Amino acid sequence: MKNLMTMIILTSLFVSCLGGDSGGNGSGAPGFNHVQLADKFVTELNLDQEFSVELVKSSTQKTDYIVIYDPFTDSFDAINIKNYDPSLDSATEYYNLNSASFYFDLDEIPGHWETTEVSGWYTDWEGDEVYGTWEEDYYVDTQYRDRRLNVYFEKVSASSKDLAKISAIKEAAQIEKSAQFLSSSFGLSLQRSKEISRLTSHWKKASKKAMTDAEIDSFSTELLGFSMTKGLKVAKESTEGNSAGLNQLIKTAADKNNISPEHATRLMTKLFGL
Repeated sequence: MKNLMTMIILTSLFVSCLGGDSGGNGSGAPGFNHVQLADKFVTELNLDQEFSVELVKSSTQKTDYIVIYDPFTDSFDAINIKNYDPSLDSATEYYNLNSASFYFDLDEIPGHWETTEVSGWYTDWEGDEVYGTWEEDYYVDTQYRDRRLNVYFEKVSASSKDLAKISAIKEAAQIEKSAQFLSSSFGLSLQRSKEISRLTSHWKKASKKAMTDAEIDSFSTELLGFSMTKGLKVAKESTEGNSAGLNQLIKTAADKNNISPEHATRLMTKLFGL
């Protein structure tokens, strides 16, 4: 039974790698408005032991985003839930597969009053229409800012150069976070954890365009020690009752990453969703 479950997990992994990414229908999950979907996403995400986040802003001026507080990294993160559909994806899978569109480690700027100068026509005390200037107070909702680039999340209007910098910073933060999780959860060295995190990040970018079988095999070999082609062949053999090849692949992955076979089995189900 253990081998059968391992085979099912591995087969699922291979299929997900070769196919496109899954997600919602692009216009919100059926039966949920944005606020309801935000609550659902955070609730489901916290069912995973990796997460214990808090929803701090369910609606923002940036369409489809929510803001959560992640105590693991002590940061406010902006999450795009546009394509999240609870009937298709687990919240953890969605988070991991779509992190490239998120904003991490934002400063919280509490809501406050500001004063601005306004010009226009108004009625004076004698009832005459006159043109003049006066001051008005207005309230600014809580905002979230990238302190390194001084980019405001809710009012972002960045150039292509700024966006490239933001993307690089987000990627570095996500790689570091993924590496820490890998190291603590799978017994990997921190150096190997960072290597896997970087490889996974590169693969996510490459998977947005068509990848050849050779590229997929190369990626799989770097991470697990065996090609995807070989993995698919062994997975098929396992469904036919021959689990020897599958057990050997688990050992290969364990040796490649210097971890136990149990950790290797878990790693093979996680690495494509970091």
